[in-house]
Amino acid sequence: MPIVQPPTPPTQLGKLRTFVRMFLPILLVLLIIGAMHYYTFYTTEHSRMESMESLNVDLAQRMIREDIADVVKDLRFLAEHIEKQGLPEALPWTREQRIAEEFKVFARNKGLYDQIRYLDNSGMEIVRVNYNDGNAEVVPYGELQNKSGRYYFREALAQEPGGIYLSRFDLNVENGEIEKPFKPVIRFGTPVIDHNGNKSGIVLINYLGARLIDNFTRAAASIADHIELLNGEGYWLSSPRHENEWGFMLDRNIRFQNDHPIAWNVISAHDTGQFETGDGLFTFTTIHPLKTALAAVPDLDGNSMQQGPLPRWKIVSYIPARQVASTLPQFLKNNAALYLSMFILLFIGTGFLARTTHLHRIADAQRAYEQRFRHTLENIDLAAVALNRNGEVTFCNNHFLDITGWKRDEVIGRSWTARFVSAEDRENVSAIIATMDDPSRFPSHLELLVKTRDGNPRLIAWNNTLSFDSKGEVIGVTGIGEDITEMRRTQTELLKLYQAVEQSPSSVVITSPNGDIEYVNPKFTEVSGYGAEEVIGKNPRILKSGETGPDEYADLWETIHNGGEWRGEFHNRRKDGSLYWEAAAISAIRDSEGNITSILAVKEDITEKKRLETEVEKQNRELALAETMAAMGRMASMIAHDLRNPLSSVKMTLQILGKKNAPATGKDTRELCGISLEQIRYMEEILSDMLSYSRPDALKPEWIPMDKVIDLAVSMSQRRQYKKKIHLYTQYHSGLPTIHADPTKLRQVFSNLISNAFQATLGSDHPEVSIEAMIELGDEGTSVRVDICDNGCGISREERQRIFEPFYTTRAKGTGLGLAIVKRILDQHKATIEVSDNQPRGTCFSVVLPINPANLSPRRETVMEIEQS
Repeated sequence: MPIVQPPTPPTQLGKLRTFVRMFLPILLVLLIIGAMHYYTFYTTEHSRMESMESLNVDLAQRMIREDIADVVKDLRFLAEHIEKQGLPEALPWTREQRIAEEFKVFARNKGLYDQIRYLDNSGMEIVRVNYNDGNAEVVPYGELQNKSGRYYFREALAQEPGGIYLSRFDLNVENGEIEKPFKPVIRFGTPVIDHNGNKSGIVLINYLGARLIDNFTRAAASIADHIELLNGEGYWLSSPRHENEWGFMLDRNIRFQNDHPIAWNVISAHDTGQFETGDGLFTFTTIHPLKTALAAVPDLDGNSMQQGPLPRWKIVSYIPARQVASTLPQFLKNNAALYLSMFILLFIGTGFLARTTHLHRIADAQRAYEQRFRHTLENIDLAAVALNRNGEVTFCNNHFLDITGWKRDEVIGRSWTARFVSAEDRENVSAIIATMDDPSRFPSHLELLVKTRDGNPRLIAWNNTLSFDSKGEVIGVTGIGEDITEMRRTQTELLKLYQAVEQSPSSVVITSPNGDIEYVNPKFTEVSGYGAEEVIGKNPRILKSGETGPDEYADLWETIHNGGEWRGEFHNRRKDGSLYWEAAAISAIRDSEGNITSILAVKEDITEKKRLETEVEKQNRELALAETMAAMGRMASMIAHDLRNPLSSVKMTLQILGKKNAPATGKDTRELCGISLEQIRYMEEILSDMLSYSRPDALKPEWIPMDKVIDLAVSMSQRRQYKKKIHLYTQYHSGLPTIHADPTKLRQVFSNLISNAFQATLGSDHPEVSIEAMIELGDEGTSVRVDICDNGCGISREERQRIFEPFYTTRAKGTGLGLAIVKRILDQHKATIEVSDNQPRGTCFSVVLPINPANLSPRRETVMEIEQS
């Protein structure tokens, strides 16, 4: 009997629902009280946090102002001391010695300044004292530098007497490079005045910015992990994340506004304030260092302020939003015990009450459920069976009895395994029934063979539900099943058919009615090179090579839509670009209403078959040609034997008669002799062509220059050229290579082509023939191309298909063997010849000869032996 994992028993779900309905209102009241308590705690903590941030930001601002004021006072002290002692007018050596000594003592006592310098009006350092690691050292004269080109010298010297110059806060640069480790500095400068009131130089102090940053951090020690110092452009001068500092000096666009653009808009637009955004809580204030410096010297007026935009620094305290909201953990820490105790008491009390209420309802719900469930099972078109924990049948519907052929009294109360399970399956099914107490071990679905009354088993797919009593104990199981005997048999047949198609030696393609590919078998992939995933959803036109015409495709679709089967051949293109032939049978697959649901194409690769047919056809042609050549050879041999000797005798007689000056030999007689000799020569040419074509000589290749071969061929035709007044043009491109060929055979080729060109110009007003030789680079290597063009009557496209056939000619005189001999010789050399139109009129013959054709060796064409008589 099929047993499956049942859903969660409804009794447990009902108990939970009862508990929830009672527990949620009480819990809601508790949550409201807790929320009000937390809100009060949150507002108090938030106000304390804002006050603490504002206080620390103000302390940091005050510390920076005090540091700047102290530096300005020291600067003014040094400048006034130099002026009062008259050192600007003192002798150079005296001036330098005294100033150096005083600067050295001052630097050592203060310990705040990286450098103290006195520069004259030209920018030359007069005195420079460096302070490092507690030691104050006077820089030797030879190491002093001219700073006239530095911005801070020019701007400090430009101040009014008593004025203060303050540079931007940046890193110290020595010899054009940033000093490492980084040394933040601020340069303070003021002019030095002589007794005439003229500027004699400046005093310049490099204030160690590290001390200012340390004082700034100590002043706000309680928020040191999130307080920052920015310049006016948003670059960090001091940050808890040191990698963000000094971006403007290191060519890195790391700025505050990149992380907090909304907050920066507020901070840059105001001098001080506190606000909160989605990023967190921001507290800020602004320091104007130059104003702070001038405020340290009360007797200075506004004219002493340096020109241009005034520098400003921003002190920003930033608490992330998650930290602002971190009051919840603190609240829970303080009050968790109280609220947890209240929750546990509430949970336990509600649980007892819900259990009592639910147990009262469960019995009635179970009885009503069983009645409705059995009534439903009696009226469904599926088999329904109920078993108790012992595996005995307690219920079955009529549909199950119809399937098995048993009567109800033969089933109810009987063991399921004994009545319906075959002997080989009983042990397995009994083990499943025995595990009914553990629902987690039941399979969710099960298919079993059920014995019928007539002995024929039926395959039924079961889905089961466990039944529980009021205490939640399993009391049985109800199974609902569907007879899938016929469906499984159909699936088996379909699987066989699928495997047959998959293993078929023919390509199988199934498309939608629109032609989109839905299925291809492995043979298709083997033949076309396309994987199934590459073609599914695409149209078979991806295989088109362009050689099948639209009319044939139209006939294909018409045949399919008319219910027929189309048979034909395709010349398709593989994925790699190569072509192949297919014999195809294409038909439509229709549904029960006659509508086309798919199109089936079964195709066979006939590329090899086509190739063999072509080979057979070629061999047949060659055999026929060989037989023809053999017959022509015998005929030529006969003609040579029977006609050449008489012709030679007649020719000799006519030549003797033509040379005699006897009175009896008149002018008419000599003219007739000349005509006769011309006809005899023509007959000899015919005999020579026939013998040459029927008995081709073996090649005698050697390395020869192409231009020499063409020149010899031209010279052989010059008599006819002069006679017909034909203009001949030859052009040989530079760098023509030598080729490996038979010179005699090639002379015959070009002599025949040039003679044909001369004959084609007959009737032209200005007969012209051009010969051009050039190098041609192709896929198979380097070749020599020779174009022989005329401006004659031209050759029609129909005639071009036959001009290389033996004995085909369009002239009244001629054997039709000239171009056939040309073609044979070029084939021996593995060369090609093409015919095209010349512009504006005439014909071009193009011969392409490989420089060194492979396997070119002396040989003869395979023809039948010609017996010599």
